[in-house]
Amino acid sequence: MPDPEYKSSLTGNILILSAAVLWGTTGTAQTLAPAGATPPVLGLLRIILSGILLSIVAFLRGEFRDRRFFFRPVFLVTGLCQAAFQLSYFSGIAYTGVAVGTMVAIGSCPIFAGLLGGIFDREKLSVRWITATVIAIAGLGLLTLGTGDSVHVDSRGILLALTAGFSYSLFTLIAHRLIQNKASDGIMAISFLIGSIYLLPVLFFYPAAWIYSSVRGILVVLYVGFISAALAYFLYGRGLKSVKVSTVGTLTLAEPLTAALLGIFFVGEHLTALSGTGMAAIFISQVILVFQGRKKKTASPPPSASDP
Repeated sequence: MPDPEYKSSLTGNILILSAAVLWGTTGTAQTLAPAGATPPVLGLLRIILSGILLSIVAFLRGEFRDRRFFFRPVFLVTGLCQAAFQLSYFSGIAYTGVAVGTMVAIGSCPIFAGLLGGIFDREKLSVRWITATVIAIAGLGLLTLGTGDSVHVDSRGILLALTAGFSYSLFTLIAHRLIQNKASDGIMAISFLIGSIYLLPVLFFYPAAWIYSSVRGILVVLYVGFISAALAYFLYGRGLKSVKVSTVGTLTLAEPLTAALLGIFFVGEHLTALSGTGMAAIFISQVILVFQGRKKKTASPPPSASDP
């Protein structure tokens, strides 16, 4: 009979992986947006819509009954993390390009997540995690180099991309702690709504007329808000209950893998030997982590009668 704890961990890993796959569709959806669409405005609308939808779900599930919980100052921090990620990620890409910006921002997440989980939650970084993370980051590097884009390194862009990786990892750490005691939808919803308040000033600096200029603009906004954000974080929040912060950081590297596959099959991008090798490496690292711990669980002796 499967170990219940292992089964819970496996389910959590699959939920996190599914969320990362949905996040990976955002870039392709953005390419379908009408001319004039700006990433900061799209990012703002993405967390506003997802925050509203998750709020409705949380309300219907009765998660807002304990109103005092959601007035805690910690949500100012989780909201700030979400806002900081949106701005620093897209700004980093603007300075140093999509290839390098994505590599640094997403590739740094497992490192930051592992360090934060080890420092604050005393998570032990297993040999399996270290192996999977090294393989995944190496694969992401090969995937980036294999795109054929000209590589441009800008110190400001690198710093902003690192800020994005740290912001996302810090959000994961805090949300992981909050979700252990409360249902996840309300926590995600409040974080997104507060984050969107921080981001409202972008509407004064970037055009937003493209949203309602065509049906395509509306559909893209609805997709990134309800599917690649709300549904993704609905799954992500449930996965956080049973998955370690360090593991979450590596599993989310499925996001650039998904984006690359969609680019090849739907956008018409070419698959090179380097990018193919990188994609295979990331996939292998995901398999290593998703099924981690099974041997250890089955081999462990049953608890004695004196155990609490």
